[in-house]
Amino acid sequence: MSSMAALRARSLDLGLLFLRVSSAALIWTFHMARKLGDFDHELRTFPDPLGVGHATSFVMVFGAEGLCSLLVAIGLATRLSSLPIVFTMMMVLVLGARGFEGADVQSALLYAVPHVVLVLTGPGRWSLDHRLRDRWDRLGARLAPGAWGRLGDDR
Repeated sequence: MSSMAALRARSLDLGLLFLRVSSAALIWTFHMARKLGDFDHELRTFPDPLGVGHATSFVMVFGAEGLCSLLVAIGLATRLSSLPIVFTMMMVLVLGARGFEGADVQSALLYAVPHVVLVLTGPGRWSLDHRLRDRWDRLGARLAPGAWGRLGDDR
C-alpha cells in the first residue's frame, strides 16, 4: 500500500471514530441528560407513537439513545446499534409530520444522519468491531454457513 493510500485509510478511520464518539456525546449531552433529570415526569408523559404505552416508549427510547449510543461510541455492534437510534429519530419525524409540538424535526435529522452513515460504512478500524472481527466472522459462519463468506466485507 502506498503512503498516500495508508494516509487516506487512517484519515477515514479517524473520521469514523470522531463521528461515532461525537454523535454519542451529542445525544448524551442534549437528550439523555434532560431525560435523566426529569426521569419520573418523562416516564409518565413521554409520547407514545407506537401505541405501547408512555413508559414502554420511554424505556425503548432510553435504550436506543442511551445504551445504543454508547455501543456506537466504542464501536461494538455499530451497524446494529445504530439502527434503533435511526428508528427513534424517524419516529420523531413522524410525530413532527402529525403536528406534535414537542417533535424537533431538525434535531432528529441531525442525529439520524451520522447513524445512517455508520450503518452504511461500518465503524472503521479503530473500533471494537474491528478488533473482534474474527469472532464475529466465526459466529456469522455458524449462524448462516452458506451466506456469511459471500458478503464481500473487505474491512
